[in-house]
Amino acid sequence: MFSWIGNTPTRPVTVGPTHAIASFLFFVALLGWHMPAQAGAGLTGFSVDPGPPPKKPPSAPLPLSTRQPLVIPAGSELCGIDDIFNSGLEIATFATIAQIPGGIASPGLAQDITGPALTLSLTTSGSTTDASVDVTGTFTGPVNTGITVNSAVGYVGGGKFLVPNVPLVSGSNPLSVAATTMPGATMTASGSISQSGPLTPIVVAVDRPVGFAPFAENFAYIVGALPGGATLTTLAIDFRGVGTNDYSSTFAGAPKTYTYQQPGLYKAKFLFTDSNNATYTIYRFVLIQDFVVQRGMMCDIYGYLKDRLNAQDANGAANLFQPAERSTYFSFFAGMGSNMPTMATQLGFVVEGVFGNDSADLLLSRDNTTSQTRAGYPLRITQSGDGVWRISEM
Repeated sequence: MFSWIGNTPTRPVTVGPTHAIASFLFFVALLGWHMPAQAGAGLTGFSVDPGPPPKKPPSAPLPLSTRQPLVIPAGSELCGIDDIFNSGLEIATFATIAQIPGGIASPGLAQDITGPALTLSLTTSGSTTDASVDVTGTFTGPVNTGITVNSAVGYVGGGKFLVPNVPLVSGSNPLSVAATTMPGATMTASGSISQSGPLTPIVVAVDRPVGFAPFAENFAYIVGALPGGATLTTLAIDFRGVGTNDYSSTFAGAPKTYTYQQPGLYKAKFLFTDSNNATYTIYRFVLIQDFVVQRGMMCDIYGYLKDRLNAQDANGAANLFQPAERSTYFSFFAGMGSNMPTMATQLGFVVEGVFGNDSADLLLSRDNTTSQTRAGYPLRITQSGDGVWRISEM
């Protein structure tokens, strides 16, 4: 998990759907919007406290000396103004987000959300004596493309995907691959792999099959009973799958950690030799992601919410949320009607965040030009069952 909020990593807290919806309604109330009656149909488990009446705004703008720009801690990353509202659609603020040092614009929806068109190819095939297999392949499409294999969610990066440890049974094992984008495009591919013969008595366990570069991967060598009572003597390892061994010596002295410096999908090869000169070859895959690319994708997920609201596309905006809450958000956005574009301009900007390979917790900053204050609101993004990253709390 990587943190850009100061120097202390933050552990995200799991929040249920009811809490997430209530949090969003509270956020909307702070924006000054009121939920249409039809949007609240069927919602239970919480009530809205109107609270005290709002304070009377100041009769004149606060002195310039009281206007404090938001300070980002050293080493932080932030999205900056996204490309959706970088053409005069931002709210005029007393200290605009664009003035914050270190602001980095996101790559854009064409790269991260909407395109290019999907293609999908499965590279795993053939046969194995292992009890499971790392399924891999390639795809073209937006960065936020979800991949599943036999309904198991995978990891993507650099146009490649990895679904680790897919269990196998003796005989032919079908592999059903599905790719999905946030706007709803889908693509499928299929193949198979055979498992035959006695199971390999050695297992190479990967601590975490995915990480951000540079990433120190940990491996464990689990050895069962070898034929003829043999023992392992040597091990040759090509951690990067480039055809050159990084280690070739005694099994007892074999390294169990390797640091991958660059993003990519690596096919590590482990060649074991026992005291009877029998050999065992095992391949394990490790996917190393680019955290700059991942950060940009998270920014553009939020940017796409603004884009769909600006287009008055209630269904498209609701599709950015996890399935359990989607119908509620659709009712709310549809009830906003022609006010959706105005709401989009008032949602604020991503200024800080904590994210990992399976979740992201971002901080939104919104300026109130009347009171000349700045407030922050949380945004959590996680993977759906189809592998697409969507908003789970706001």
